[in-house]
Amino acid sequence: MLMKTAEISAADDFGRDSILAVWVSFEESIRIERIKVIDSEADPFLQWTMGKILIEVLNKIIELKPSCIDTLSNRLANFFSYSGNSKMHEYEQYAKILNDYIDVLEVADIEDNKALSKKAPSAELVKILDNPASFKRFMLQLIEDFELERIVLLFDEAAHVFSSSQQEKFFTFFKSLIHPKIACKASVYPGITNYGKYFERNHDAKELRISWSPHESEDVTYVKKILKKRIQDFNIEYWNKLTVNNEIINTVCTCSNGNPRFVFHIIDELQNTNAFKQKSITTTMLINCLRTVNEAKWSEFITLKNRLVKYKQHIIEAETFIKNLVIPNLREWNNKRRSAGKKLSVGFYIETSAFEKISKLFDILAYSNFITVNDSKKSMGKGKYGYYITINPSLLFSDLVIRDFSEMNNISINIDNNQAYFESTSEINKLIQKLSKTEEEYHCSNSKCEFITSDISFTFCKKCGSKMEISEQEPLYKILRGHSIENLNLSHKIVSRLKTKFNTIGEIYDAKIDDIRMSYIQDVRIEKIKNAAVEYMAG
Repeated sequence: MLMKTAEISAADDFGRDSILAVWVSFEESIRIERIKVIDSEADPFLQWTMGKILIEVLNKIIELKPSCIDTLSNRLANFFSYSGNSKMHEYEQYAKILNDYIDVLEVADIEDNKALSKKAPSAELVKILDNPASFKRFMLQLIEDFELERIVLLFDEAAHVFSSSQQEKFFTFFKSLIHPKIACKASVYPGITNYGKYFERNHDAKELRISWSPHESEDVTYVKKILKKRIQDFNIEYWNKLTVNNEIINTVCTCSNGNPRFVFHIIDELQNTNAFKQKSITTTMLINCLRTVNEAKWSEFITLKNRLVKYKQHIIEAETFIKNLVIPNLREWNNKRRSAGKKLSVGFYIETSAFEKISKLFDILAYSNFITVNDSKKSMGKGKYGYYITINPSLLFSDLVIRDFSEMNNISINIDNNQAYFESTSEINKLIQKLSKTEEEYHCSNSKCEFITSDISFTFCKKCGSKMEISEQEPLYKILRGHSIENLNLSHKIVSRLKTKFNTIGEIYDAKIDDIRMSYIQDVRIEKIKNAAVEYMAG
């Protein structure tokens, strides 16, 4: 949303400052994983990535400088074999050729990267997309030719839709593009992003965080404004019932933990339980809805192990960690402090050494908005330091760790008012032992050398100097394609009908529109089905 807003704002100012902001989505990136890279020939993922960027840049130039279309056509004529017989304008034909090549990379029957040269529309285009250096030179030439001040590339959810290996390639490419005339922006998720060996956060790019706190009234009010606009447009009576009691609306907005979409899940559940048909919405009704919504969220969370394969064991352990250890301990802790008239807690401290050994567990919980990690080290006394982990308020309310909204004003993050977990804590120690077996191992490529490490920074073996490599895993593309269509976000009725013809998501993903058409499943539902498959493959 922020990136699209930035693109619109830059377009409005283009006539004054000639800064070209281009939004780029990589939703279909998972398709490229099917193409094996067996030699040092062109990398299909990078070719596809650069092709996607190039087509969006060219389209944006035409949109904002339509008078230059002939100049652009002449420039592109050097890179495409085109006879000029089409009724299309030359530029449109070149754009179609490039789009067709991107489609080929996405769906054509290509076994490995050696076959790419046979699929390319021209050798000249391949030279542009051959490597980041040649692509960068072409981009800089475009900037000069069309008198642009600079190009700003806005990469949408770059670290979300890419697989882990694609992320590493992408951020290495991202770093290579940086230039005074080319600015790169990428939206990423905390924790789960694999920047690789060659990209350093806050050195190769400045990290800007979007933060939200249930203790900041402005943050809660922001969510409330979004909710108010949407609900009043739908049914003003719903809003009236939500706001009769300030405790209800404030609890709902606080439980969002900064994610407006989660608020609407709560509202949907209130509607499903006929809460809006009652004279008033009670706290008990709301708590019951929160429990249902949270259980649905945990069910969704466990399915992440199908996509985020390297986090599989961490995902399995994370739910147990929160439900069976953290929440019960926190509830008991607050019950005692409530009786003693002391400050309450909404989280816990964990020793830095313990955190680092099971960091992926916290990464995946933060990614799913179950927790928020304050990554500034705080003293825990006796020379020890730790991080403070805050639990999503919806879990606190639904599990009666916090009993009513007024208690949110009686919270403290001081170490004396919170529980602390250490590496020596028995439950944490057991968790460390269990998860230590799941770390990826990098092996020396020299078959005569036995050096193994889980440290990603080792590019070459410290014993013999040979290249380090990780054992090849089954491509995520293949894993996801094999999943049952029951995983799609569709009604049971639609899935039941589809199962008469399709079994896997891959079959739906590849199917043509008419292949899906059947009784009660026509254009509107077909579009919904195809979108569900694309969204599943994209994460």
